[in-house]
Amino acid sequence: MKVRFLFSLLFLSVIATAQEVSIPTQFISKVKEAPERYLGKDTFEWQYTITSNTLRKEKDGRFVEYKNVSLGDIFKVDIQNPLQVVVFYRRFNTVVLLDNQLNETARIDFSQLPPSVPQMIIADAAGLASQNRLWIFDLNQMRLGLYDIARAAFKTITPPFTDTIRYYQSGYNYFYWIDTKGQCFVVNPFGNVNLLGSVPDFEQAQIISQNAILLKKDNS
Repeated sequence: MKVRFLFSLLFLSVIATAQEVSIPTQFISKVKEAPERYLGKDTFEWQYTITSNTLRKEKDGRFVEYKNVSLGDIFKVDIQNPLQVVVFYRRFNTVVLLDNQLNETARIDFSQLPPSVPQMIIADAAGLASQNRLWIFDLNQMRLGLYDIARAAFKTITPPFTDTIRYYQSGYNYFYWIDTKGQCFVVNPFGNVNLLGSVPDFEQAQIISQNAILLKKDNS
């Protein structure tokens, strides 16, 4: 009886020890997910992001995507009109227009414009303006102008800028920009320019109104 009792204790001890042994684990993949750049939400509640240079809109588990490898990195996207999304590829001097399913409806290469635009445009900023036009800041002339999409015509509306644009933000009836000296301006489609003031140094910015701006620097 003593032998059997001792054997039973040893057997239970082995079971208890086996239950406490942890299983070693290791990562079988170290692939990092590409960073996602959030753009915002349109009037129909679709969320827009850029991941791996792909524009994506998503809502209620549904999504559509647009990607164009030949044009390089997406510099800026204007989603104020979900039926005419503006994708600006600054490096290739090109704007692509997309419909609400992110199908390409037009492509404007400012390096190869029709004879209606005699001078070549080097676009440093682009956004959707009123009356089927685009805000375009032309580095060649250092001026802001309006490009008529239907007529393929460009008209400058401001005097030459003294400094280049560091940050810009646009709507149908306004174009804001902050130059490299930290001066903030706004202009309307008629070319009326107003100096709004000086802006402290920043890493990211969002202009709320002519009286308010949101700035980010050093995680503050």
